[in-house]
Amino acid sequence: MCNALAKTISMALSASGRLRSAMSDPAREDVYSYVQGIFQRGLVVVVGSGASCALGLPGMQALATYLIAEVPVRASGLPPESMASWHLVAEALDAGKGLEETLLTVSVPDDLALVVTQAIADCVLAAEQNAIADILTSASISAFGRLLLFALQATPALDVVTTNYDRLVEVHAARAGVRIDSSFYGHTVGRFDPALSRDELLQMQRTSVRGRKNTVVQRPHVKLSKPHGSLDWYSRDGQHYRSDLPIGGSRRIVAPGGNKYRLGYEVPFDAHRTRANDSIDRASALLFIGYGFNDDHLQTHIVDRIPQVPTVIVSKDLTDPAREHLRLNSSAVGIESGANLNESHVIRGTSKISIDKALWDLEYLVKEVLAS
Repeated sequence: MCNALAKTISMALSASGRLRSAMSDPAREDVYSYVQGIFQRGLVVVVGSGASCALGLPGMQALATYLIAEVPVRASGLPPESMASWHLVAEALDAGKGLEETLLTVSVPDDLALVVTQAIADCVLAAEQNAIADILTSASISAFGRLLLFALQATPALDVVTTNYDRLVEVHAARAGVRIDSSFYGHTVGRFDPALSRDELLQMQRTSVRGRKNTVVQRPHVKLSKPHGSLDWYSRDGQHYRSDLPIGGSRRIVAPGGNKYRLGYEVPFDAHRTRANDSIDRASALLFIGYGFNDDHLQTHIVDRIPQVPTVIVSKDLTDPAREHLRLNSSAVGIESGANLNESHVIRGTSKISIDKALWDLEYLVKEVLAS
């Protein structure tokens, strides 16, 4: 794998050099060079819901619509006070309030929160299947998979943080032949054990030099942090597992709402939240893909780090919080679609330029800028 990765990066860097020399637009060349420059040891990639929505997974509005229809059926046997709480949630959603805002302002009992969480998991799970099939059956490696291959040329371990429950990061990586440190060890059914998960990535590096000992090194891999949990996490009888099989027990995801602050400090969420925050604190560069900057668990660390390191934010539509973060770092670059989806608006500090390339689209960005 190391040799394949080395060949990939060599070709990509060579091609990107030819690409830069052929460009006539200095502003575009500057943007390309900046984006290429963040791929260094210490890069942290943060993946938000926009990356999954682009592959057909539901966003907050779609989840709200699903819950309005589904929760009354699933919660019909709950106590009257729980149903009364749901009616308040449904009324707020019908009035146009956001799902996150509503579940933060309406007090939701634990029994109702469990129903809501399971419904959200089922909604995401159903949509996830088509996206996974598309990634795995495609004739070529996905743009995100190629991005991982490119990034792993500069480092043996790439930190990727995602607030998504789905397993698309893992599937992109598998299709590209990239290993994942998920903090669970084992395959069909994995147990939560960060140390053993790391150990599975070790390999013996033999030397032919006389007098020198063989050494143990890590295989190139993604160190994945999922502070909101994952559709393949389960807890049962005090044990925590990762499995793509429906093994029973409670599915471990942190749904929007007030309960997420309590759950965020339970196992295994706490370990992933800490790992995500530590990686951001140490980052030498940051790449945000489809991330809206609305998660309080990461926000404090992101606010502190963005002004200090090269930062690129890529999204179809940059959110207001994303724009605010761009203002924190005058050299940071934000990329979003223009009125015409075949062009991009690039924001750098307080200035904005238009480029006649769809760089906001990850497929185009990876091909055009990374030549990968």
